[in-house]
Amino acid sequence: MRKVERIFSINTLVKQLWESQPDMRFFQLLDWIEWEYSKQNDRFGHQNLFKRDSYHVEEPFSYIDLFYLEDDQLESFLKRFVEENKRRQVLEMGQAEKGSQYWLQEYVNNRPEELNNLILMSSPSLLTFLDKERSIQWKSPLREMGYQEYRNEFLELEQVRKGRRIELEKYWPRMGPQWDGYAAVVGRDGQKGFVLVEAKAHVKEMKSSMRAKDLDSRFLIESTMRETMEAMGSRAHIDVWQNRYYQLANRLAYLYILNEKMGIPTWLVLVNFLDDGTHIPTGSLEWVEHYQEVFSEMDIKSESNLLFDRIATVFPKGH
Repeated sequence: MRKVERIFSINTLVKQLWESQPDMRFFQLLDWIEWEYSKQNDRFGHQNLFKRDSYHVEEPFSYIDLFYLEDDQLESFLKRFVEENKRRQVLEMGQAEKGSQYWLQEYVNNRPEELNNLILMSSPSLLTFLDKERSIQWKSPLREMGYQEYRNEFLELEQVRKGRRIELEKYWPRMGPQWDGYAAVVGRDGQKGFVLVEAKAHVKEMKSSMRAKDLDSRFLIESTMRETMEAMGSRAHIDVWQNRYYQLANRLAYLYILNEKMGIPTWLVLVNFLDDGTHIPTGSLEWVEHYQEVFSEMDIKSESNLLFDRIATVFPKGH
């Protein structure tokens, strides 16, 4: 006798598939499941026939007949199919179509060695930190993870000692910035570190201002940002950091927190794509002039700067 429990299990799996495709009619849903099962199981149940049209001309047609398929086999297939469908939907939702997000996804997933070499050539301090494998292990944005981007939780994912995320929140509000990408690195002595990425494809992306409304959050941000400015030898007005180039400023603040407050070796990599063929092309000269202006206004320079050698600026091709 067949188990009654299979009814609930199969109904639940079919329900999950239907909820993922709510525009389908019920029999469209069943047709989709049948064809997918047949396709993945050596054309099981595939039938080829002929039918006559109104002019009595025979035309070939096919359909799927799963009459003899056992429920346990269907249940096993549905479990796999539900998971495959979830992964496919995550990929479709997370994949970018243009701009810096698209190009960073492209380099991290398809051209990582090219990106790694550019970073290492731009950062002697990272090159000398790495163990003999010179490995930069990308953790985001990965295709198999739906191109997910992370905030403070990257510390928990990499298990850099318990409680580090809570410690981070002593210096910055709970959420933290969303990183375009991050990688894990290991030093010669086995010490773990990070490469954090801020990616841009055109110069207008650089302008930004602080949006925090909560007074406690604003006070914490300003306090840490002033410390960061002091560590970097910047005498610029804080308004330039908070209301003109805030996105870069808060990345620099994180660089300061992780390295100086928490003792975690961290590098900030500013990835700027050249001649973006998907959106707004920006040439090398425009990028150089722009960074010269930004660093000048923020008063970032090498003298008396504790973190200068932890910043790398790279310019991969956007085509």
